[in-house]
Amino acid sequence: MKTIDETTMREMILQVLYVERKNLRSKAKTDQRMAEELSKIIIDYAKRA
Repeated sequence: MKTIDETTMREMILQVLYVERKNLRSKAKTDQRMAEELSKIIIDYAKRA
């Protein structure tokens, strides 16, 4: 099993926080759509590692 280095983990966390902040401001996404977008970010970073 691959491990994620600290830099990649920080980038992923910042990306997730950015998406959450954007959603809180606009209230455009439901919880389900927000969860799908966050899982997509995590999967993208996992594929890079």
